[in-house]
Amino acid sequence: MRKKEYIERIENLAFNRLKYHSPNLERDDVNYEILEAIGVNTALPIFVFSKSLNKLFYKIFKNLKKKCNFNLILIEKPLISEKKLKKLVDTHIFIKDEIGSELYYTFQALNVNYLSNLNIENKLSEEFIKFDNNKLSFDYTPYYFHKKVINHGVICEVKNFILNGKNFIFNFCNTRKNPASASFEINIPLPRGYYFFKRHTHFVEIENLTSKEKVYFNHNFTCNKINFSMIDGIESCTFACVNLRIDLRFMPKEIKKFFCNFSDERICFFSPNEMEKFFDLSQQKMQEIFDIKLTSQDKNFDELFNFSLPRKIWEKWQKCDFDEESELKWLKMRNEIVKKLPN
Repeated sequence: MRKKEYIERIENLAFNRLKYHSPNLERDDVNYEILEAIGVNTALPIFVFSKSLNKLFYKIFKNLKKKCNFNLILIEKPLISEKKLKKLVDTHIFIKDEIGSELYYTFQALNVNYLSNLNIENKLSEEFIKFDNNKLSFDYTPYYFHKKVINHGVICEVKNFILNGKNFIFNFCNTRKNPASASFEINIPLPRGYYFFKRHTHFVEIENLTSKEKVYFNHNFTCNKINFSMIDGIESCTFACVNLRIDLRFMPKEIKKFFCNFSDERICFFSPNEMEKFFDLSQQKMQEIFDIKLTSQDKNFDELFNFSLPRKIWEKWQKCDFDEESELKWLKMRNEIVKKLPN
């Protein structure tokens, strides 16, 4: 590995430690006063470097200081001059063998550069819905995703659409004359970061601890298994998600209908009629946005304007994102069409 590549890799690793560090919350067992007394900024993350700082790592930390603010704590005597050290703001030298146990413990308790076990796997790295442990592959029907399957006599129909966030309607029907059971699982990943999760009867409140922004996972069912981590065996981590698994029991010929919503508002429906009205409203709103359908001699142009671009735009919206290029292209085409329409 070349020196430049090595520096970049180490720098990226350290930057991720700092960017996704655990929140600096008040704790009874950490002495913040002693940190303030020795001039350590308690509002910034603490990065403890346990080796002697040499020219190579000096360059790495110098680059990092340009990207983010943090306390660099050196617990071994550095191998560079004091003049160079002064260029690294918020850098402090506390030799491990010369400081008291309380200060050393405080540094380690708040250290973002802690040892971690990397023998783990991200198993829930995407959005998905499973029915009886089988992942569903959805069909696109303007303007929603749809799937209908049957397993052991139980029909599962799912509609995924957008309006005030991301919405899901689940229809289950036991077609048999005997009791039946089934399960479904829904997984929605969150942007990487630290979150606070608070469960309520019919919603989960999710707060980003860095930005303080809140989103909600609203649902009208009783969930018996819920997880907030993409990493198997870890309850909470920076690879966060909302993952729910519901076990269902059906009486003969019984029908069940569920609704859930993921948005920055509290939205939930409990009656089938309310759910379908909300779905119809979502389709009406989309028809108002993509309000022109074109039939011309240029079939490729018609396909692009009527279907391809609207689908690309809608699918980005469905992921809480946007495709600026496609949106501008569609609007330009629409404006050209409107100009040619008779008054």
